[in-house]
Amino acid sequence: MANERKLPAYPIFTKDPNFSLWSTTDILNESNLQSWFGETKRVYGLVRIDGETYCFLGDCNDLLAYNVKKAKQTAVDITAFTTDYRFQVGEATLAIRFVSPLPLNDLSLLSMPVCYMQYEITGTKTAELAVFVNRAIAYNNHSYTTDKTVKGGVMPFERYETAFMGLNRQLPLSNSHDMLGADWGWWYLSGEKAYMLDETAFKGYVRTGDIAFSLLGEERYIASINHGNKGLVMLGFDEGVSIDYFGEYLKGAYLKTHTVTDGLAYVFANFERINEKLAALDADLVYRTKRYGKEYLYILYASLRQSIAGHKMVYDNDGNLLFLSKECGSNGCIATVDISYPSMPLFLLYEPKLVKAMMLPILKFAKMPVWKYDFSPHDAGTYPHCTGQFYALKKDGERFHGDYVTYDLVKTNFPIYLLPPTFEPFDDRYQMPVEECSNMLIMFLACARYAHDKAFFWENAELCKKWADYLVKYGLKPDEQLCTDDFAGHLKNNINLSIKAVVGIASYAELAQDKAYRKVAEAYAGEITAFISQYAHAPLTWDLGEETYSLKYNFVFDKIFGLGLFDKTLLEKEVDYYLTKSNRYGVPLDSRKGYTKSDWLVWSAKLTDDLEKQKELIAPIYRYLCETLNRVPFSDFYETKDGGKPDNFRARSVQAGCFILLL
Repeated sequence: MANERKLPAYPIFTKDPNFSLWSTTDILNESNLQSWFGETKRVYGLVRIDGETYCFLGDCNDLLAYNVKKAKQTAVDITAFTTDYRFQVGEATLAIRFVSPLPLNDLSLLSMPVCYMQYEITGTKTAELAVFVNRAIAYNNHSYTTDKTVKGGVMPFERYETAFMGLNRQLPLSNSHDMLGADWGWWYLSGEKAYMLDETAFKGYVRTGDIAFSLLGEERYIASINHGNKGLVMLGFDEGVSIDYFGEYLKGAYLKTHTVTDGLAYVFANFERINEKLAALDADLVYRTKRYGKEYLYILYASLRQSIAGHKMVYDNDGNLLFLSKECGSNGCIATVDISYPSMPLFLLYEPKLVKAMMLPILKFAKMPVWKYDFSPHDAGTYPHCTGQFYALKKDGERFHGDYVTYDLVKTNFPIYLLPPTFEPFDDRYQMPVEECSNMLIMFLACARYAHDKAFFWENAELCKKWADYLVKYGLKPDEQLCTDDFAGHLKNNINLSIKAVVGIASYAELAQDKAYRKVAEAYAGEITAFISQYAHAPLTWDLGEETYSLKYNFVFDKIFGLGLFDKTLLEKEVDYYLTKSNRYGVPLDSRKGYTKSDWLVWSAKLTDDLEKQKELIAPIYRYLCETLNRVPFSDFYETKDGGKPDNFRARSVQAGCFILLL
């Protein structure tokens, strides 16, 4: 467990889109923590031993003027649910473990908004460990958050205390865009003793260890102080209201029947059992990935916590479980179909009913009068407002469109679901009809196969038939349109999209047991095969030759489901070609640019049965994790030659797709 780099950014506390703190340096005390979207959140960890104060968490340079010493980090490592550090503090050793309990086999614990830090100090008889959390954790740093004053206090419990803090003026659901957190809710920090204090008192403790804390200045902290050589520090977050679900204001799933203090008490009493549960899941993952080697295991370590924490789990007022993604680092949409689809593999492996929980918002909106189309919606709103598709809204300045189509941080939460059926709010040029119809039908078959829930399909059979008919009519040679790789722009006759449409039709045929649709799928697959067979590999489109190519990752569910549409030799030939195009950090997504999508690259590795070819395709992704200069949560979109990427596309839940080799 040496200090060599493991990830571009290390998950510290990750639970959901508004509870997600990361370290962006390999040495924990060389930088302050950041939210997943890059805002600095000052959280300091200090150890006092023999009258000396050592900083192990947070940017120690902030505190050097106050006679604080920098703890020497000697090791960092990660597991599926933990990030582990070891420090030398004087003559003693400090071991720290940050735990994000996100077990997919325990949805109550997964949705409980509490993370924790365990520590153990050896080599000294007495020690004191303190954690201070600055008020900036409670808000965004954008200018529209004008009142940044906070309030809070301390709650005494039987064996620990809890300090809490939140904005003075609580405005639930008051923003709805991408690179943002919540400007509402309450943060809870628990330890042996807890305090709320101001900046002067914080600096006084740093200098002398004095805990006669004042609370006069505006710059506030909450703090926990533990005495002894072993202990637990817990961090919780209660949003109050988490989601606007078509006019229903919903709490997080755990908080629907519990309080955040219930969660803190549960963790305090049961953290050892939680650790055992998480360790068993980690051991299972190590076992499943053994044949692929360390590189693939660490790709999945990099993917797991951020993928789960890219969602919010809630129950609607009818008791339906919903698992709502935020399209992090892309456009902030909620329940996006082409985010849910690539993220399926992780959830199919460990809790398939979460796939259904991702689909329900789309199905609900698709049945509303405003959605008049014969194809599936792209999304169901802008997080945390699940109020109807935001993508493709018109921006023509026409008076009926008002200003709800602007990208103002506050104005994207419009009740689109209330629009009358006579209204035309969407610009068809920005829809993804073939993409999303195919995705939804394939997800329905995945639910039937992995969750053994075919009733879910029959409850939505009429809608599915409409989408299958759309694919029969338009899927073989799609007209110019966007697809999930929309950053590459519109494309006509996209063969990869054609392949997905055929798999979607075949998925519907199996679900409905309809031979006519199966014949269509077979005929279309035959036409695609005949065209591709003219070349050494599949071109990018139907009308471009073999000087072009793209990753044909959409073959993958034909293989996984055993639909028998495409011959395995065709898939092997594709993989062989991809290997000739690999750069330092992977194979480009297609011949137009040098960037790739790491999730699709792993899906492409699934096309071959040759273990060595699979390893060769995914090894550059691990290299990217270890070398990229972009110190952000695992990006799925980057340049294959230098590892660079745009400022966005970080912390996205699509990385759950990297688990596909295990299906």
